[in-house]
Amino acid sequence: MNNFFKELKRRNVVRVAIAYVIVGWVVAQVVDLAADNFGAPAWVPQMVMIVLLLGLPIALLLSWAYEVTPEGVMKTKEVDKSKSITHGTGQKINKLIIGGLVLAVVFLLVDKFYINPAQPPVETAVSEAQAEIGTSIAVLPFVNLSSDPEQEFFSDGISEEILNVLVRVEGLSVVSRTSAFAYKGQGMNIVDIAAELNVAHILEGSVRKQDNKVRITAQLIDAKTDRHLWSETYDREMTDIFLIQDEISNAIVTALKETLNIETLGAVSVKALTDNMSAYELYLKGRELFLARTDLLESVSLLEQVVEIDPNFAQSWATLAAVYAVIPYWGIEDDRGYIELSNQAAGKALELDNNISMAYTVLGNNKILFAKDKKGWIVGLEELGRGIELDPKNTTAYLWRGIAYRALGFFDLAIAEFNKCIKIDPAYQNCTR
Repeated sequence: MNNFFKELKRRNVVRVAIAYVIVGWVVAQVVDLAADNFGAPAWVPQMVMIVLLLGLPIALLLSWAYEVTPEGVMKTKEVDKSKSITHGTGQKINKLIIGGLVLAVVFLLVDKFYINPAQPPVETAVSEAQAEIGTSIAVLPFVNLSSDPEQEFFSDGISEEILNVLVRVEGLSVVSRTSAFAYKGQGMNIVDIAAELNVAHILEGSVRKQDNKVRITAQLIDAKTDRHLWSETYDREMTDIFLIQDEISNAIVTALKETLNIETLGAVSVKALTDNMSAYELYLKGRELFLARTDLLESVSLLEQVVEIDPNFAQSWATLAAVYAVIPYWGIEDDRGYIELSNQAAGKALELDNNISMAYTVLGNNKILFAKDKKGWIVGLEELGRGIELDPKNTTAYLWRGIAYRALGFFDLAIAEFNKCIKIDPAYQNCTR
């Protein structure tokens, strides 16, 4: 037995085993990392591991049965031991082992400090999670107290506008519109709604609009104690509607700062979308019909009126582009060339404001759907990426990019996009299909 082990050593079988394991490990790690970053199917790294495992006994058998000589590879039993150069070969294998170990150490350091940096201690992670919940809020649809039931679109629109402002506040976690508006008319109490949405605060309110006057009441509630942290009523002219949104949003941030003693929450600034309040009301109604997908043709009609009244209303052009883009896929006859109209509307929106996320999202998806070559796909994906860059909570962009990745066969990337969409908006059913 002792002679057998000596022969294993002389024939470099042990060195080959060590070198194979080290180099094989490095190869497996590189393949796994590449598969994650390039969206390769899950079976690729698995197949590489199987090949590497099957190759080990083959490598050992070959190192036992054959020997490298100055004349080439020969069967070991045919080599005169006095002329054997296995010692020199062993030195080369030693260098290979050292090189493999260096690569392994480098990879481990890169993986630890750059690819997968160390996670914070459990206590830190828990405290961060608690802080995130503490600065979380859901904006419920404001109740319409106007005498005209048709004004409900206006109260919903005001609720969403405030939500959209709060979403941009750094350090504040805001529940998506779809998830929050799902409780409209359900009659559930605040504590139960907050528990289901996993938020610490609820903003609710009401809107009463009559002629050119509007009264908006808003109240911020600590969902855990059902205690009112802040409440205010605003009586204004319709021309002050964006100022009201600014006041309400800043008041909420201030109340949260004072209550939670958190100074990391960012400031709020509301940009007036239009100077024409008639156009703004039509925009809110057209957008609501689009989001609910209840009457897309009526949504188009209203938004077309908006851009006719105020051709400089950039956000309305972007929303109109989105409605144009989805109409052909909702069983409505494409008798107007809606995709071309969509591209034109998105382009107009970007002429007025080149930072509108939805405009890039629409253009990107349209280019992908009608791509004639690889360049069309690349440009489309770049524009979807630009839409996400401008608005990291644009669930439509994540959805459409996920669908594009799925069509290209990058299933891991597609699933990642859908998961991002669901994380932002768990009630967005299109991302779960």
